[in-house]
Amino acid sequence: MAEQVFQQINRLRKSGELDAAWELGCTTVQQNPSDSFLKGAFFWVCYAYLKDVRDTIKARAAAGKSEFTPTRQEAERIDFLLDWIIWLDLPDSGFEYRSLLLIFQANLEHFPKLMLLLAKHAKTLFSPEDKQPFITEKGESPSLMLKFTRKLAKTWSSQTTLRHLSVDDLITLLTLTRHEVKDTQQLIWLDYDEARCLIVAKRYEEARKRILAVLRKKQNEAWAWGALATTYRQKDPQAAITLFAKALSCAHDDALALPTLKGFAVLLAAEGLHNEASICVHRAVNCYLHNGWQIKTDLEQLLNQPWYNHQVNTELLTSFILQRSQNAADYLFGERVQKLALVQNIHAGNRGFHAWVSRNQSLSVRMKLWSDKLPLSPGDYVQLTIAEEDQSVVAVAPAQAQPLTDAGEIEDILRVTEKGFAFVGDTFVPKDLVPAGMDGQKVHVVRVVELDKTKNRYGWRALKVIIS
Repeated sequence: MAEQVFQQINRLRKSGELDAAWELGCTTVQQNPSDSFLKGAFFWVCYAYLKDVRDTIKARAAAGKSEFTPTRQEAERIDFLLDWIIWLDLPDSGFEYRSLLLIFQANLEHFPKLMLLLAKHAKTLFSPEDKQPFITEKGESPSLMLKFTRKLAKTWSSQTTLRHLSVDDLITLLTLTRHEVKDTQQLIWLDYDEARCLIVAKRYEEARKRILAVLRKKQNEAWAWGALATTYRQKDPQAAITLFAKALSCAHDDALALPTLKGFAVLLAAEGLHNEASICVHRAVNCYLHNGWQIKTDLEQLLNQPWYNHQVNTELLTSFILQRSQNAADYLFGERVQKLALVQNIHAGNRGFHAWVSRNQSLSVRMKLWSDKLPLSPGDYVQLTIAEEDQSVVAVAPAQAQPLTDAGEIEDILRVTEKGFAFVGDTFVPKDLVPAGMDGQKVHVVRVVELDKTKNRYGWRALKVIIS
């Protein structure tokens, strides 16, 4: 049986005769553009050439001569081969696109055309193992899917070359990644990435919701406060000043706060606060000089602004930041309300607890928020401070017992059943709360109304049993 063309191409490639495989494949695939076998064979020829270029870049990086950065000629070569792969328009069912991701994952950001191609096929790009984090001695290392999505979002927000991908398509991929990956420690960064992209797209309200979810867990991080500040620059410059000031108050190293310093300088200058803006520029310049870095164009432009004063007293910024950052928490939590609640149960590991607020509301609370040194137990009264926007608890304090609708205390005879649970009047007492040897004795009970899911009806349930 005569060897078919696609088989010839595969044989030539495997024997190292890439140029011959290319000549044969390039001609025949154009003559037969619907032949899936030919297209598949020609893809692997393109892949082999791409891998050769990748290996050259990798070897140069290993020798310390670059950081996986391609030369102009290498980038053009890769783009040329990618154009052929895009033309082939292979189906999603194979593992061709994943193979491209695997060989270029270390320097993917240098190849926007490849990133766009992979993003187009992202729904089928990743295998189940690609969605699993790598477990190391230091904890989780992000899964391949998470790393790709984060790199795509970061590159999209900083390079216009990826803007052929709409922000909505990007957010769709971010959402898909959240749902698909099994990472637990790194997921928070997807919210930050999405916020940055939404800021670039000038969709500030949406960005704010995402960055707040991050900031509430990273309240001591300058970059998080700076991102929130950026969402207010257009609508409320004074709020942005407050938040930028808070960001700088958290910055322990100007090297990590350069975007904040530059963004703050522009805002302050626009608001007529030229001295404070000049100090921000001065600090940024000193940071570049101290680290031996070349001053970037955006900072040079600030240095050349007519409002810039190189003789300004740099000490003025400290008091300004202290004063303007005082109300930053108001933007972190928005409108807040206080509610009296009862501790329902303590989470495993004592990392948090559930608080009963009403028969229809129970809130999870982080133990880090507990402001008292005394330990908590079910049935204790607490004062919750709740953010109205998302009903998250932002503070917890001890509270005195007070009357509550659908909650209270009673004294009555404890009646223990054969199954081990008990009743005090009409109040159900779980088995783990029943005190030993007290059947038929009077006890004091702290109770709340809860939904009995097995019976689909509300009833009294004990949170604490006190021996009278």
